[in-house]
Amino acid sequence: MLQPARQLTASFHAELYQLVPKDHLLRKIDAAVDFGFVYELVENSYCKYYGRPANEPELLFRLLFLQLLYNLSNERMIQEAEVNLAYKWFLGINPEDPLPDASQLSRFRNHRLGASQVEDILKHVVSQCIKQGLVKSKTIIMDATHTLAGSPKQKPFEVLRDAAKRLFRVVVKRHPKLEKKLPKLPSVKSEDAEAEKTMLSYLAQLGETVEELLPDHEGAVSEKLGIAKQIIEDERLLSHKGILSAIDPDARFGWKSSSKSFFGYKEHIAMTEEEIITALEVTPGSTDDGKQLPALLEQTTANGVTVNEIIADTAYSGKDNLARMKKETISPVVPLNPIVHEGGERQEGFEYNKDADFVVCPAGERSKRKAIQGSKTSGESRSLVYYFDVEKCKTCPLREGCYKPGAKSKTYSIRIIAEHYKEQIEFEFSDTFKERIKRRPIIEHKNAEMKRFHGMDTARYRGLFRMRIQAYLTAFVVNVKRMVKLKEQKQPILG
Repeated sequence: MLQPARQLTASFHAELYQLVPKDHLLRKIDAAVDFGFVYELVENSYCKYYGRPANEPELLFRLLFLQLLYNLSNERMIQEAEVNLAYKWFLGINPEDPLPDASQLSRFRNHRLGASQVEDILKHVVSQCIKQGLVKSKTIIMDATHTLAGSPKQKPFEVLRDAAKRLFRVVVKRHPKLEKKLPKLPSVKSEDAEAEKTMLSYLAQLGETVEELLPDHEGAVSEKLGIAKQIIEDERLLSHKGILSAIDPDARFGWKSSSKSFFGYKEHIAMTEEEIITALEVTPGSTDDGKQLPALLEQTTANGVTVNEIIADTAYSGKDNLARMKKETISPVVPLNPIVHEGGERQEGFEYNKDADFVVCPAGERSKRKAIQGSKTSGESRSLVYYFDVEKCKTCPLREGCYKPGAKSKTYSIRIIAEHYKEQIEFEFSDTFKERIKRRPIIEHKNAEMKRFHGMDTARYRGLFRMRIQAYLTAFVVNVKRMVKLKEQKQPILG
C-alpha cells in the first residue's frame, strides 16, 4: 500500500545535521532537483488500499540515487547510510531512524521503477533542466558506448546445461512434489560428439513438462522457462553464434575494432551541448549504432528539447538517417563514411560494423575479406563487396533464402558513392561543418564519466530489462551532477 509523503518531525539528534558542510554536494543536489516526481511515477505499481504500508518511494529512490552516485552495492549502500550523516540528511530521516533492508532496493528498482516507464526518470530531470533555463542549445550529440555483461560467455553445451539446471532447481524449490515427475538431467560430458544435441533435446523436454505440470506458472518459474525457450529457439546456438550465457541470454558480442570485441550491451546516448542527456536506448552489444538515431531523436523531442542540429560520427551517416534529418530541417553534422552509403536494398539481417570494418551475417559469421568493384573513371557508382566463408554457408542453419546451393561465393555489396550524397559531401567541406564537428568529443567524456565513476563499465544485473534500469538511473545521476555545475556557473560572483 502506497503511503503519502510523510512530514519529518525533527528529533533532538537532528542538530547533528549542522555538521554537514553547507557546500556539500548532496546539499547542492537537494536544492537543485525536485525528487517528488517519483510518487506519480510509481503510483500504479502499488495497491492504494490494501497490504502493509510500503516504505516511502522517495526515500527508496534517493537511496538508489546515492547508490549509483557513489557506485555502491545494495548492502554497502545501507551500511554506509547507517553511519553517514550527509546520507541520512539527504534521505530526509532523523539520525536515529532505521533504514530499509538492502533487499528492498532490488524490489523497488525492479518491481516499482521497472514496472513503470523507467525512461520517465530521464524525462523528469530534462524537464527540470529546461524549466530552470539550463538547456538552451538546439543541438544534440549522439554516440554509443558499451557495458560488459556481468556473467561470462559460455559454450553451447554449458548454456544448455546451465539453463536446464536453473529451470529444474527453481521448479523443485517452488514445487517440491513435482521433482519425481521431471525428466532427469542426462549424464553427458561436453567432450561427447552428440552432447550438445542431447542437452538441447533434454532442455526442450524439460520445458514442455514444466508447462504441462504448471500451466499457470509465474515469477521465477516463468523467468527461467522463458530463458529456456529463448535458448531452444535460437537456431544459431549450436554453431557457437547464438546465445552465449544461460544466466544473461540477452547479452551479445559486439566489436570495438577489427581485433577487439566485447560481450554485453550498448548504451546509445543523445546529449545537448550543455552535457544534459536527453535520450537513451539500451540494446544487446551486436546492435548497429546508426539505427538508433530515429529513436533517440524522437525521445529527445518528446522530452521537450527542440533539435535543429545533430552531431555524430560516421555510424549515423546512413541514407535513411540523412533523409530523416533533411525532412525535419535538421543540420546533419555527420561525417560520411563511404562504407555505409548503400544505394540499394539492404539484405535483411546483415549488419555493417563501422569500428571493425566488416559485415556480420544473420548467423553471426563475419566477412573474411573485401574488394571494390567498378571503375573510378567510368562515372558509375562503385561498390564495396564483402566475402564470406562459403564452406560455413553450406552448413549454416539459416542458409535457406541466403545461400544458393552450388554458389562458389557469398557476398554482401554496399554502394560507395550515390547521387543523393552530393549535398552532404559539399556540406562536409564547409567551414561550418569543420567547426561544429569539433563539439562531438564532449560526449565521449560523458561516456567515460558514467563508466569510471558510476559503474557502467560492467552490468550490475542480468538481462536487458535490468540493464535498462541501470542505464536510465545512471543517466539521471550524471544529469543531476551536471545540473548542479550549470547552476553554479549561472550564479553571479560576489565580492
